[in-house]
Amino acid sequence: MQVIHTDQAPPHTGPVPQAVEAGGWIFVSALFGADAVDHLIPDDATAEAHVIFDNLVAILGAAGATLTDVVRVGIVMRDLQRDRPVFNKVWVERFGDHRPARSAIQSEQFGRKGENAKYMIEATAYRG
Repeated sequence: MQVIHTDQAPPHTGPVPQAVEAGGWIFVSALFGADAVDHLIPDDATAEAHVIFDNLVAILGAAGATLTDVVRVGIVMRDLQRDRPVFNKVWVERFGDHRPARSAIQSEQFGRKGENAKYMIEATAYRG
């Protein structure tokens, strides 16, 4: 197993890598829409979703992969009915015709206190 890290995406606090790679599989840890430099999360849902994808692209790039290598994404949203339509638009913009498997759940219990992130994702990619 190889730990994947890039300064182009925000690090986790604690003993959590941004991603790991094993046997061509890349597992991206919980990822938020925080800016890589100041670690702030935009108030705007569309901007936050774009930053999540920017972070995902950076981490995948550090592993020698791209969005077209993504095979599954799990999404946590603070409010599915409010936030899913916005996230879906950004999803289509960023993935284009590529359609990885996906699940989405609603939870108010994620992220750091006070950050008010609307989204958190985990992604799996395969570079075979």
